[in-house]
Amino acid sequence: MPKEETKKIVKVENQPSEVATFIKQAIENKLPVETMERLFALQKDFKAERARELFVQALANFQKEVPIIEKTKDVKNSDGTVRYSYAPMDSVIKQIKDTVSDNGFSYNWDSKREEAHIKVVCKLTHIAGHSEKSTFDVPIVPSKFMSSPQSYATAQSFAKRYTLLNVLGISTADEDTDANDTDNNEDAKSEKARIVFLLRRLKHKTDTKEQVGKAVMERTKLELEEKNYGEIISRLEIIVNENGI
Repeated sequence: MPKEETKKIVKVENQPSEVATFIKQAIENKLPVETMERLFALQKDFKAERARELFVQALANFQKEVPIIEKTKDVKNSDGTVRYSYAPMDSVIKQIKDTVSDNGFSYNWDSKREEAHIKVVCKLTHIAGHSEKSTFDVPIVPSKFMSSPQSYATAQSFAKRYTLLNVLGISTADEDTDANDTDNNEDAKSEKARIVFLLRRLKHKTDTKEQVGKAVMERTKLELEEKNYGEIISRLEIIVNENGI
């Protein structure tokens, strides 16, 4: 969205509403305090709803304009071949910053460490005043290749990237498409497919359910059960991205 359009949205928001006109008339006519309070509450609700509408409108426009995030960094095997590619945080921000700004958005993160987990919240705010949040709680997985502070930083960076993309409703070009063929049902194309895909990146055999279950236990210390899928994915994603995101 051109910057002129962003300014136009703000200008529309600053125009007096019918409620504001009623309040002005109420003041001039010296109506009772109770009536004034109800009018001010109505004005507050009107502004909040209008801000939400402008947020939705701007987000839809942003998603229309922003390109699919390109992978810019390769993780290689010991023989020099590319194991997988991904878009690190600085690359994601570089690719979306202009479109984010042009549509009147800004964002920030709040992080909190809780024992062996880190909780990251990304807050997306529109210039009209409405905000939306995305939260991700990810385990801090110890690694023989990284110190404790490095493991924490890796988990935090991954969670920041995840929540930013999530709250903006966009994806990267490194979707796990090769995992979609593991089964023909919808469940397999989501959580189970993600688990298999991550195990493949870690060079585990995933031809049978027994192989998948054994690999999951080895890597995450969790049983391959539906109730554990979310936690399994979180732990595997941290291990896969130990090289830094």
